[in-house]
Amino acid sequence: MLACQAVDDRIEGPRSMSGPQERELEYTDDFVAVLEAMWGEGFLSPGGPEEVARIVEGVDLSGARVLDVGCGTGGCDLELIRRHGAAEVVGIDVEPQLVARCHDLAAAKGLADRLTFCLVEPGALPYPDGSFDVVFSKDSMIHIPDKAALYRDVLRVLAPGGIFLGSDWLRGFEGRNSPTMERWLRSVDLTFAMATPERTRLAMEAAGFVEVEVRNRNEWFRAQSRRDLAQVEGPAKDAIREVWGADGLERYIQRTRLRVEIVDSGELCPCHLTGRKGGA
Repeated sequence: MLACQAVDDRIEGPRSMSGPQERELEYTDDFVAVLEAMWGEGFLSPGGPEEVARIVEGVDLSGARVLDVGCGTGGCDLELIRRHGAAEVVGIDVEPQLVARCHDLAAAKGLADRLTFCLVEPGALPYPDGSFDVVFSKDSMIHIPDKAALYRDVLRVLAPGGIFLGSDWLRGFEGRNSPTMERWLRSVDLTFAMATPERTRLAMEAAGFVEVEVRNRNEWFRAQSRRDLAQVEGPAKDAIREVWGADGLERYIQRTRLRVEIVDSGELCPCHLTGRKGGA
């Protein structure tokens, strides 16, 4: 199992050569509580275990060493071990409170011996060339502005013949953001960087991936966004109100309604990404 350099008593992980940087946390405990009320323990984006299964569909992970870029609170990593046969998963994230929750979840599920969670600095992946059979990422690459550098680094840490399996929230078309998209971006108050599907495909190919696929998931996400709106207006509203109060609940409802609009228009266009490293 790949080791992590100690950071503190609860959180372990390698850091980039630039050293730790102070930054404002985006996924605060109250925000995580709201997201998990929506999508289940360990999940900070829609779809849960079913979407993990769709991302890895058709790929045999039996015995694989997997890197999860942007592991959040660890739900995907548990799925990769328990349901998809990975031998080892290393999850990395840039926010220490998320990595701490991952450790707690892995211990609670009895899988701490096969899961490693590492706190890292933004930038180059802190692993040697060819370290992993699979690199996985679910809905976290939206926070990474330099997609070209990311894809090159993912390719670097893959073993020959290794595969990248991911999902990312993309922009459906070129041009300026619509007023609705701008309102939604202000409402989420997160650092987002979105490319189009075509630019994503070209960047993956330029990085050196072969067998690149960028699969549009807008139809699924339209239905999912409506389910999310029904959830926040119904079963999840008491939990959200308890965390954020009545005003916070109303803001979250409005934010989810804006998401429905931009998904319906195709401006927000989640996609599944697949690419293979040659040489096997």
